[in-house]
Amino acid sequence: MRKVLLATTALVGVAFAGAANAAATSPITLNVGGYTDFVAGFFHEAQSTSAKKRTSNDFETEFKLNFDAMGKGSNGIEYGANVSLWNGSDASNTWAGGNITGTNPVQVGSAYVWLSGAFGKVLLGDERGASDLIVYAPSVGEGQTDGRYTDFLDPTTMAFTSFHASGIDNTEHSTKITYYTPKVGNDTHKVQVGVSYATNMYDSSQAVQNYRNVAGTIAQSPYQNYVEATAGYWGNLRPVTLALSANISTANAGATGVATPTMFAAKPVGSFQDFTAWGLGGQIGFSGLSGLTIGGSYQDLGRYGTVQGQNKAQQTYTLGAKYEMDKVGVAANWVN
Repeated sequence: MRKVLLATTALVGVAFAGAANAAATSPITLNVGGYTDFVAGFFHEAQSTSAKKRTSNDFETEFKLNFDAMGKGSNGIEYGANVSLWNGSDASNTWAGGNITGTNPVQVGSAYVWLSGAFGKVLLGDERGASDLIVYAPSVGEGQTDGRYTDFLDPTTMAFTSFHASGIDNTEHSTKITYYTPKVGNDTHKVQVGVSYATNMYDSSQAVQNYRNVAGTIAQSPYQNYVEATAGYWGNLRPVTLALSANISTANAGATGVATPTMFAAKPVGSFQDFTAWGLGGQIGFSGLSGLTIGGSYQDLGRYGTVQGQNKAQQTYTLGAKYEMDKVGVAANWVN
């Protein structure tokens, strides 16, 4: 109990000190933004069953509303908070008939506070973490190989719906602590590293894991002590530009795991396994060719999402190119 009180006191002290310094220099500003996307999807899936007649087209709408507050202290340190509301894949709605599920309800997509200065940037709360630095095939608009296609797939014919270009689910926003170093370098070469830690993966908001490895209906996280780290490099070697990344993540699974984790559509039964996943990505741009960029990535997911006895390789490859001219762009992506 004493340790909990000490930690709480320290955090409150930091918060009040930051507020006092900010009051002496600049007021807190609030920016509101967001987007609304209408998507027409045309799709074909080779794998089907005789019991299901597969559709080939549908519409969907995704929207997001962002609230960003920011202030600056007399010591030059900036601080702020972010809350975003969206109707993304984590939200669900079932009509009275019970057989149509949509994503119309609004839910919290991210919620965190941050502190930034010469030391870098620290984020605390529900956000994606260091995986934001991962580079993969270049895309245009809202979602190509980075995940939008999964909205139009039957999750029962996929390994699991969180299979993304960045490897581990790039919509995951567990409550975590993330630290980014400053971008070190010059106009030609820049490097940045990000590290994140979450006590329980897929555990966000006010959810608290009071138990671990308990059979029955008690909600449990499949992974504990989730750590991810990503290093990014940006080079401007005129007329060529480079963006490179290397990432690694690991977590411990409980002794008995979770029998039917809701974040995996396949819902494997059994004890989860500890995992270590890693990947590499890169993009190269040619300014002399008026905005042509090509790139790709490789991710080895290790034993992520698997239970005892499932030991086949899990690898994700992306490859793509985009061409931008003024305010118009087109891109083609491949993921396997």
